[in-house]
Amino acid sequence: MKTQGAFVVVCNKEQGILLVKRKDVPLWDLPGGRAEQDETVEECAIRETYEETGYIIDISYKIGEYERPKFHDVQHIFNGRITGGKALKHGTETANTKWFHPHRLPALMIPNRKEQINDFTSKAMNLKKVLPDHSVLATLDLLRKKFTRSNVSSRF
Repeated sequence: MKTQGAFVVVCNKEQGILLVKRKDVPLWDLPGGRAEQDETVEECAIRETYEETGYIIDISYKIGEYERPKFHDVQHIFNGRITGGKALKHGTETANTKWFHPHRLPALMIPNRKEQINDFTSKAMNLKKVLPDHSVLATLDLLRKKFTRSNVSSRF
């Protein structure tokens, strides 16, 4: 069964892109996460953005759907705009939030995010891509995901 995740490209007036530094893995990421049972990916995107950044957003459009077969995962990437809330610097899952220029993104990011941000800056809409995930960071992410899943399974 494939997991569904939703992530959001949020821009400010200066065209900076909002990224969150994760606590579980010290990498920068778009706000977002895994959809809960009976939750649409749009609802997930809005909820996760609020939980991780403190901002309330509306979804403007879907940038694309990115399938990661190695992970049995589909990531839905949206463009969103801030409608309320205020910046959350440190949260349960978030070590930091920061605005980055799309051509000056941090070196240590979750795999494939730079490609997804490039798709956004290229004004892509409703793309469908399959991502190979051959990078070292992707392998580490896969190991983290398997480890987390086995720990959850062993508790029941």
